[in-house]
Amino acid sequence: MRRTALTLILLCCLPFTEEAGAQGDMTHDAEADTLRWPVPRPDDGWELEYLPHNNANHNVYVYKDKLYDGLFTRTLGWNGGDGVQTTALPDGNIFWSFNDSFYGRATAAASRIRQSCNFPRNSIMVQTAGNDGLPGTKSSNFKWLADWVQRTNSSGSGYYHCRTHLRHPKGEKTEAQIRSGEIDQTYLYWAGDGTVVDGQLQVLWAGVYNGTQNLMQSDNRALAIYSLEGTPGGSTYLRLLSVDHNFLEKDPVGYGATLWEDADGHTYLYSCYQYKKKADDQLNTSSPVVARSATHDLRSPWEYYVADQDGIFRWQATYPTPEEVRRSAISSRSVSTAWVFREGDWYYMTAQGFPFSKQVYIMRSRHPWGPFEECHQLWTMPYVLDKLGTRTYQHFYMPHLHQSLSREGELVFSTNTDCREWADNFNAKGSADFYRPYFFRIYNWKAVFE
Repeated sequence: MRRTALTLILLCCLPFTEEAGAQGDMTHDAEADTLRWPVPRPDDGWELEYLPHNNANHNVYVYKDKLYDGLFTRTLGWNGGDGVQTTALPDGNIFWSFNDSFYGRATAAASRIRQSCNFPRNSIMVQTAGNDGLPGTKSSNFKWLADWVQRTNSSGSGYYHCRTHLRHPKGEKTEAQIRSGEIDQTYLYWAGDGTVVDGQLQVLWAGVYNGTQNLMQSDNRALAIYSLEGTPGGSTYLRLLSVDHNFLEKDPVGYGATLWEDADGHTYLYSCYQYKKKADDQLNTSSPVVARSATHDLRSPWEYYVADQDGIFRWQATYPTPEEVRRSAISSRSVSTAWVFREGDWYYMTAQGFPFSKQVYIMRSRHPWGPFEECHQLWTMPYVLDKLGTRTYQHFYMPHLHQSLSREGELVFSTNTDCREWADNFNAKGSADFYRPYFFRIYNWKAVFE
């Protein structure tokens, strides 16, 4: 990086000549180092579409994943949702969780109109392995573990509607209303990350209070345990064994939005905490913070990485106060949706610029608790969507990393986008392709650190 900066300084100091002008013309493509970073040659069957000029580093290659886009372009049952997360299971299958989702009907490719749907606040699915051992990419590999309202009367109400998978204990609807297909709206759960311990799946669920003015305030944190006995589709597989709704009675920080199971025996729990640095600031900042469990079992004691007033970090057993968490950022970047993973001797963090930036950044550190300061732009979300009708969107958010979907060491992201008006999700050409994930694969991503 120093050599690049020095070169730019020298070019700026040269008298302008045709030769110097050509050298300093940053609109020209820089020559790629294909010896160190070979051009990817993905299999044609993976249906990857190259996105040129998507990254400042010319050795990084960004692709739209049209195969996975197609798998989530659906007409019956689930046809949209956000908060898309995955957890690899020991049998080669993949657990998927979703936050707010549309269930019902949408028209096919010619019009892509979302029709009668309901809106469960969370749902789950399992993807089975293909014959090659990689995640299967046929529609039959996707097993939607839905509690359907009814699937027999296509002209009746509630056709292919779905009930919320995990209800909050403070949900306001009666059992009769839930059976008829109504959805709790005041208290609800959104999915955090998951991990497998002793042959069972553990998933953190974030309690949300959606009361006054639809503010979506953080409430409790629940821990759900699922069975992995049997096979997908059977009565035991991913059966909910237990839910501790008061795992954390209050969790304003949201630890465990994403997880990293490290070889040191701990599971690290990340979140991005939003607050105003100064009372008169127009916008919040969003700081990544971390906790960890004593063992990989999330039921083991947690401790929190907290800086004292002198900026010295320590692990402490007590949940941090607002003042403590505000001084405990593990990166000086204001980002959201932070994912951490390890490759070689480095820990990497991917995160979206806050708020709602189209840029996704990557940072690295020698430790899973940071600091993550060596920051580079990784890729940029396209400004338009591959869809019919209106192609622009309001927000790009939750760029979730899916390590379990990687085939050749590339990074795999799903993204969420919403439309400008809620009504635009329905009854218009292309409406079914708002509020659903789009997938991207990034090759040669480590080149940004050269």
